Amino acid sequence: MQAQVSEEEARKRWGALLAFHKAQGHFLVTNGPYKLKAWSAERVTLEAFRDLTYPLGVGSYDAYAVPRWGFITKMEWKGNRLVASGEIEVIEKFQRSYRLVRTPLKSVPADVLRRAAPECRYLVMDSSGRAVGTGAATLGTEAGFQIDVTDRLPPGNYTLSVLMAVNGNVIHPDVKQFSFAIHK
Repeated sequence: MQAQVSEEEARKRWGALLAFHKAQGHFLVTNGPYKLKAWSAERVTLEAFRDLTYPLGVGSYDAYAVPRWGFITKMEWKGNRLVASGEIEVIEKFQRSYRLVRTPLKSVPADVLRRAAPECRYLVMDSSGRAVGTGAATLGTEAGFQIDVTDRLPPGNYTLSVLMAVNGNVIHPDVKQFSFAIHK
């Protein structure tokens, strides 16, 4: 174990485990917001509790149970960059129900945007349909994704396929295409 932990750290961990055992009467240390409440030969009871210091709060796993999508609604040139903007599905919860509401990126609160982690993914194809570039853009200022491919491409006609992933969800994405030409 010396490669994994120092002797001093191992002693601290064993000391913490001993203190836990003295306080709880067992050695089942969990890493979630639940603890062993009672056990017998026939039954084990876990107790869930709210721990506001626990790093994963309520709804942390909603992205897996209720996947959400992003939608590119506008693409325009600004200087030598293509700026894509759009909407994402935001979950609204009430009691034990929920609904997904398409919301413009500009209207999504900052903390919701941080959790949703919208990302723009793109593929560039030349006039013969060959892939000549791919990439991803994170959300920038003014709720837009700035895609700059013009510096990497020779003169010619191109098609850019763009999608917005929310929490990494790219299953059945809403893909938009944008044709452009580079003249040098």
